[in-house]
Amino acid sequence: MHIQKDDVVQIIKGKDRPQTKEERAKPSGKVLKVDTEKRRVIVEGKNLVWKHLRKSEANPQGGRVQREAAIPVENVMLFNDKSKKAERVHYKLEGGKKKRYFKSTNTNIDE
Repeated sequence: MHIQKDDVVQIIKGKDRPQTKEERAKPSGKVLKVDTEKRRVIVEGKNLVWKHLRKSEANPQGGRVQREAAIPVENVMLFNDKSKKAERVHYKLEGGKKKRYFKSTNTNIDE
């Protein structure tokens, strides 16, 4: 999968995608969790939903909590800080290991 934990991404599809040119020049957030089986990611501070909590000993009042929900991995792209835009990920072999890089700036992502 082209997205990994702690990557800086931009949402390209859905309600949280950037609407203006200024917003497109900034990343949407950092990836908190990646589910490779379901091909979904959780982005910090995006796709917020309300979770209703039942009364319990730990939470005697019950209530509502806002938390991040998963987004399909097809709806996010890796953000390149040098070119200030979201770009596709390319791969090359270096020393027998597969490395991710941006083709436009020829910079490795994993370093």
